[in-house]
Amino acid sequence: MSIELDIPPVEEQKRILYAAEVEKSCELLKANCSAPSRGDASGIDPAAFGDAHLKTETEGWEPPPAELVNAWFLQFKNALPEYSTDEKLGGLLGIRGSSVDRRIRAYRSGDKPMPYGIWRRFLVITGRVNQEIYPVIGFFGD
Repeated sequence: MSIELDIPPVEEQKRILYAAEVEKSCELLKANCSAPSRGDASGIDPAAFGDAHLKTETEGWEPPPAELVNAWFLQFKNALPEYSTDEKLGGLLGIRGSSVDRRIRAYRSGDKPMPYGIWRRFLVITGRVNQEIYPVIGFFGD
């Protein structure tokens, strides 16, 4: 007695896995709509800084002023005790290696301009902008 397994080709298996990851991503995006409102306790008027710091790079993004970075980072850290240090906030924002806390402090003080990717991630996780979704142009082999 032999057992036959009908296994789809590798390309089809990859698409099945890809589709499953897309479904998980869609569920996370939907869940984002239910995130709690944290209010505005930043102590500054964001409108005073324009909106270039909220744009994408293709729309004309400009680094945010240090005053805004500092206020919004402090607001975030005060609202979420699990990210109450610059080091923890930096880890959440994808900063790795040594001196994470110093890098965050440099962005907060204006000693270093805020990089686009780190700032964009912060804007997304704080609900200030939508996460960009890129179209798949095609599936390319390895």
